[in-house]
Amino acid sequence: MADKNQNNKTEERISEEMRFKYIGFDIYPKKAKKFWKSEEEKRRYLEEIRQKSSRSALVEREHSLVRVAVFSKVDRMVLTITSFLLTVSLFLPWFSLRGEGFHSQVIGLGYFLKLGTLFGYAPLSGALFSVFVILVGLTILSSFGAGVISLLAMHKKHNDVEAYLTSLKKRLKLNLVPLVLWVALIVISTIGIPTPFADALKVNGLGDSFNVINFFALSSFGMWLSLPCVIINCTKISDL
Repeated sequence: MADKNQNNKTEERISEEMRFKYIGFDIYPKKAKKFWKSEEEKRRYLEEIRQKSSRSALVEREHSLVRVAVFSKVDRMVLTITSFLLTVSLFLPWFSLRGEGFHSQVIGLGYFLKLGTLFGYAPLSGALFSVFVILVGLTILSSFGAGVISLLAMHKKHNDVEAYLTSLKKRLKLNLVPLVLWVALIVISTIGIPTPFADALKVNGLGDSFNVINFFALSSFGMWLSLPCVIINCTKISDL
């Protein structure tokens, strides 16, 4: 008898009529009332939430490493100087030639006026000499180009900092070109190049074989400015 009463109560609890009443079809047959009394109340509440969230985000950002400047004023000043020196290196002496009764300075731009003479000695020295002569010319031009482009990229007007840094990083990567060329020049001069015409030129520091010691002995301050400036510009690439 007790089981029968329990079954009747269960059937009554899960009847369709009770189920619909429970979920509200009969209790709330119409649409629910608006949560906000007015649009002004809604606006004030949302504005308060925005102010609280902006204050908390600002505090968090000020104590975060993200706040640290990736391109500071010091970086800008240093790279401006190095890029300027790379630009003017085209007009500075790259080689200093001394001999009996003469001293000649060969500027970067003037080097290209000597190409005809240099290639005239190529049959006596071999292909490696021609490669070396060409690489020196490319190093001079790429150093000048990297300096000009880096300067323009750094001092370009911008509104979006992120886009500015991305663009600057791409331009600074051009400094890798003269750096690679520098490495190639050092490697070739370390290997050595025969220079059987050295006696005819009568240039101090130039013997029967051109090596890395001769290379640096004949170099002038234009060349020595180019290499460290290129290295400094390249080191900043990974920070951006």
